[in-house]
Amino acid sequence: MAKLILVSDDDTRARQMLALAQQADIQRQPQLVCAEPAKALGMAGLIHPADFLVLLADEFDADVLERLRQRFPEPGDVPCILVTPNPTADLLMRAMRMGVRSVLRWPLDPREFNAELARVAARTPAEIQAEARTISFSSCKGGAGTTFVAANFAHAVATLRGKRVLLVDLVQQFGDAAFLVTDKKPPATLADICKQASRLDLALLDACITHAHPNLDVIAGAGDPVKAGDLKAAHLELILDLARPAYDVLVFDVGQEINPSSIMVLDHSDTIHCVTQLSLPYLRAGRHLLDIFRSLGYPADRTQLIVNQYDRHAPITARTLEETLGARVAHTLPTDPKTAREAANQGVPVLQLAPHSAISRAFTHMVDDMFPQPGAREEGLLSRLLGHRTAPARPLTLGKQA
Repeated sequence: MAKLILVSDDDTRARQMLALAQQADIQRQPQLVCAEPAKALGMAGLIHPADFLVLLADEFDADVLERLRQRFPEPGDVPCILVTPNPTADLLMRAMRMGVRSVLRWPLDPREFNAELARVAARTPAEIQAEARTISFSSCKGGAGTTFVAANFAHAVATLRGKRVLLVDLVQQFGDAAFLVTDKKPPATLADICKQASRLDLALLDACITHAHPNLDVIAGAGDPVKAGDLKAAHLELILDLARPAYDVLVFDVGQEINPSSIMVLDHSDTIHCVTQLSLPYLRAGRHLLDIFRSLGYPADRTQLIVNQYDRHAPITARTLEETLGARVAHTLPTDPKTAREAANQGVPVLQLAPHSAISRAFTHMVDDMFPQPGAREEGLLSRLLGHRTAPARPLTLGKQA
């Protein structure tokens, strides 16, 4: 989530700065980083465009300013305050030309520092104003692999696009989405968070989240059907309101449940992906699920199919699936049981465990379709013929995400 990141290689100074920041009334969670500013700026995944920096050092050499320029290449207001005991005229000039917010003298004057942080709250960056793109994965039948798909897709977006992603596990009876991407024990579950809804704010939410990877956070499921009964739609709506300004992408593993809580999430989703397989039981269950979605008023362009464990020799083809369900097969994931099994057993995303495997390439193509890079060229016929796509080579099944 959007943070106020305080950086200093002096632990005592850093904690003094943190104490002052905590007195300021800003809607950001302070995070203390005890490291040299140049080193902190080089840490992958630590700082995002929506974050605001306060860098404290005795002096700022060219390396620090160059790393700032790399972090925030667009001209204009750089979301950063430089703090130093002896701000020179040269530093002031270079910082002003870069668009650095301000340069303050150490020790900090509390009123001056609070005034600068108040400007941070008043002038929220465009990245924070934009709400996260919300994507839900729903299962038409048990065993489709929805949790596996949702968790690994969330990791792929965070890794390949550097976007800040929050994965929310709504499958409260099992609650194993977190364990597919990390071996960390969740500090709290979704049910625990909902119990504290009356005092929930950014700081509390951040303390309850599992920070699985530099760009990927997870809200774990309860794994307890009794605790799942405490989950209310109003609680989820509050979490959504807090999370959407702080993340680039929200990924929900909805599972099979259709209840007021899951409907609230589906209502707020930009796209809903129904995970299925090429067999008759999934065909029947998928048609029933999409009928429910249509009765809820979801337009056809928001609902897409993902075929998991795709087999081009299956009796039921992707075309038959599309014609029966009246929805487009947006993506296919190949049968790759060895990689999927090892990844699940180790609690490691497939893209990390086996980046060149067939299933990893399929997730890469999903990310390319849903989050295309600027200037990316369309794949040519030769590339598709050589097998670099896992989806069937038909326009109907290879359509781009809108």
